[in-house]
Amino acid sequence: MRNRLPATVLATLAAAAIGAAALAGPSDSSSKAEVRKWIEKGNAQWVDGYKRGDAALVAEAFAPDAVNVGKDGTVDVGREAIQERTRKYMETSGPATRARADIADLVISGNLAYEWGTSDARFAPKPGGPDKRAGRYLTCWKKQPDGSWKIFRNLSLEAEPGK
Repeated sequence: MRNRLPATVLATLAAAAIGAAALAGPSDSSSKAEVRKWIEKGNAQWVDGYKRGDAALVAEAFAPDAVNVGKDGTVDVGREAIQERTRKYMETSGPATRARADIADLVISGNLAYEWGTSDARFAPKPGGPDKRAGRYLTCWKKQPDGSWKIFRNLSLEAEPGK
């Protein structure tokens, strides 16, 4: 499913998520270090997937019921929809020549972890394709029944506010 959200709604969602995380009560038994390892693993999967041009590998970091909101307000619901949009993007970009995701901060609240940071992928694109994908992000990770952590909600933002 794909929809578009106005930028003001996206900004409100981001502020609410960060505020809720900051005010949240104590977390479950997962330590911040343990959760960070899962997040670093998921981010490494995203990086590796873009370098390989493998949309399925990127999508595997997402929970089956995940929601991904792009910088343009496009919304994809479910891992399959996220994988399909990523595949289409990779058709025009080709594999990344370099990619990275840098965690700025992380707050844990129960079975949710709120991570924000920056990401950057560079491409040697096909004619007319993008040469970069860079910006800020706010990601909510959710602890899965098997104990792993997967992306539950993801919001991509411009590299700098207002640009």
